[in-house]
Amino acid sequence: MISKKNKFKKKVFIIAEVGNNHEGNFNVAKKLIHLAAKAGVDAIKFQTFKTENFINKKNKKRFNQLKKFELKYNQFEKLKKIAHKKKLLFISTPLDIVSAVFLNKTADIIKIASSDNNFFPLLDVVTKSKKPLIISTGMTSFSQIKLLISYLNKKVGKKVAEKNISLLQCVTSYPVEDKYANLNSIPFLVKNTKLRIGYSDHTIGYEACLGAVALGAEIIEKHFTLSKNYSKFRDHAISSDFVELKKIVDGIRKLEKQMGFFDKKILKPEKKIIKLVRRSVHATQNIQAGSKINLENVKFLRKTTTDDYLHLRDVIGKKTKKKIFRNQRIDLKKLI
Repeated sequence: MISKKNKFKKKVFIIAEVGNNHEGNFNVAKKLIHLAAKAGVDAIKFQTFKTENFINKKNKKRFNQLKKFELKYNQFEKLKKIAHKKKLLFISTPLDIVSAVFLNKTADIIKIASSDNNFFPLLDVVTKSKKPLIISTGMTSFSQIKLLISYLNKKVGKKVAEKNISLLQCVTSYPVEDKYANLNSIPFLVKNTKLRIGYSDHTIGYEACLGAVALGAEIIEKHFTLSKNYSKFRDHAISSDFVELKKIVDGIRKLEKQMGFFDKKILKPEKKIIKLVRRSVHATQNIQAGSKINLENVKFLRKTTTDDYLHLRDVIGKKTKKKIFRNQRIDLKKLI
């Protein structure tokens, strides 16, 4: 089980979202798992559904398209085994209640799409699995998110929800224009909820994923395809191919190192050069005992061999205790 205290907390959890980019081809689905693992992600995600259970047959074009993309339950079981062999977690989004029951037994993590974050009968089913749950928050306001969290807290208990449920900032548009990505929702949700917060990206490119991590996202989900021009199916164009997905993974792993800690300290490499670049005070002329130090009789030079630089703010206007000779370094602790 993945909890807030371990895997997500120590490193960003990166999900390659295949969705339906396999277009019903099992071999393509397998290939996408292999490529995602090669790119270095943590998990692979699909969509699991029975078309007749969530698309009205009167919508013939959409129904026929998704019926073509539909994979069988036993194929998902095989895909899970392949994912595990590649050391990836297997995630899928149920789009109907029957598929949710199947994924309760099969998936490592269950993902709820933005379209269903208010589909409470579906949420009732997946919360029974006691498995980690990730919910996209597209098409919701914060007031609606609070109601969702309250509902989940009642279903599974507040402590379990805080440990096992994550929310993803998401904008439901394909693609999302840069001006609508609203990455600042991430720190807002981090501050105002006790759940783990991530980001599901529908923008073109990879930059938003890196920005999301810098703003506190602990999960990144990005659509993944063999080729952005694979077919006319909408999702390919907004998805990352292998090269772009690898950039996302490598960029996030580098950014994790660069993010550091929530503090401000003098760091180890700085300690090595601090005395080389800090300044000490030197007399530009002979200065008699009892005279005041001013900008006419001293200059500030690199380097220093002591911690005199800590006292630079105190030097101007102070009287000397002893005579100081021209070009002499002034020991601020002893002579002033």
